[in-house]
Amino acid sequence: MKTELLLDHATILANQARPIHFALRFTADEVAMAARRPAAFCVVLDRSGSMEGRPLEHALTATRTAIKNLRKEDHFALVVFDDAAQVVVPLAVATAKTAWRNAVNAIKDGGGTNLTAGWMLGRDELAKAPEGFSRRLLLLTDGQLNVGIVDPVQVQGIAASGLERQGVRTSCLGFGDGYNETLLGALAKATNGDFHDADSPEKLPAIFAHELDGLQALAAQNLRVRFKRLDFCEQIFGLNDYPFVTLPDGRTEIAIGDLVSEEERVAVFALEVLPLPLLNGQPVASLEGEALLEVELAWDEISATGIASKTWSQVVRVQATQNPAEVKANETVLSWVAVQRAAKAVREASARAAAGDEAGAHHQLNEEIKLMESAGNAPVVREALGTLREAQAQLNSAENSSRKGKLMFSLSSGVSRQSSRRRPSGPTDTTGNPT
Repeated sequence: MKTELLLDHATILANQARPIHFALRFTADEVAMAARRPAAFCVVLDRSGSMEGRPLEHALTATRTAIKNLRKEDHFALVVFDDAAQVVVPLAVATAKTAWRNAVNAIKDGGGTNLTAGWMLGRDELAKAPEGFSRRLLLLTDGQLNVGIVDPVQVQGIAASGLERQGVRTSCLGFGDGYNETLLGALAKATNGDFHDADSPEKLPAIFAHELDGLQALAAQNLRVRFKRLDFCEQIFGLNDYPFVTLPDGRTEIAIGDLVSEEERVAVFALEVLPLPLLNGQPVASLEGEALLEVELAWDEISATGIASKTWSQVVRVQATQNPAEVKANETVLSWVAVQRAAKAVREASARAAAGDEAGAHHQLNEEIKLMESAGNAPVVREALGTLREAQAQLNSAENSSRKGKLMFSLSSGVSRQSSRRRPSGPTDTTGNPT
């Protein structure tokens, strides 16, 4: 895996506190077909009463689509839940697709929503997968917790523990207009999975192509970034909305997740930098620049010869100057910052729309668009403007406030990851490919 470390300003004026942005760009190696590993794939299907009608119909279609796309060497399991959870298909090699589809066709809606019980039973099935298999749990639900463990924070912690202990990554498909996108997005984010709004069957081919390819072409797994603040860094904030944890040694760690073959991913951070001193026009501490952060990466690299644990480290430094002409911006990093600003604005507007405040959602998007349009047709804001205008179109086209909020939340979740392998979120054409 190739890693690049970039600053929006590598040189700043001395004796002035200011924010700067620091970015990491990861590019995964190409993984040959022979190196692709079999996958264990468990669908956990919500058949509660709230899924009655179109949501359950679409979820059953999604499950049949998942079965259809399995390779013969993959393993598959199916769990359903309402008040309680039940294994319909125990984990097995994908050789009984017709029987599995028949089992799906027999599923009917039931009672309450014991989502946690369903997830835990799915986790237990995936634990049976042979060593070396990728393990992906796909949760199909309207995302409402009303039976069993119903505290969203506790449910998120259980799912995160499943990733840490059993390597189970959870992707969530939300069905209908009543699901809790905040809950499903948090579950996916905590486990390096994806969140998908699955309001129409036309989206399903692209969604499952994305999910199955992600299992079958992994190049880097469990990528983590660890930071230790040094003398001139007051604070660090993540712009990509990755979860932060504090390690026992005091460092901060974020989980980037998995990268597939040749995927490019960008993570952007804001640093509050303390005043950098100069003495007789020269840096006081170091001619190399003042140290802001120690950065360490850790990941498992997958190749044709196996899996190897890798690390990479570097100190982030910035130069001080008294000459304003020497302060130059890196427009590539500024464009990434603009994309993250746009994703944040869309995420906040989605919450307003979901709460019925469509006027507030319009205002927020319009203000952000005006701010970025003030830069003219500058390349640094083109992608960000595209995201904001796509959100604006969703806000104008969807039939109700709840649907508008969900479409925009899905958009912001995909954009925030800033990956060359952007997951499907919008309309699809007749082939199932994103338009």
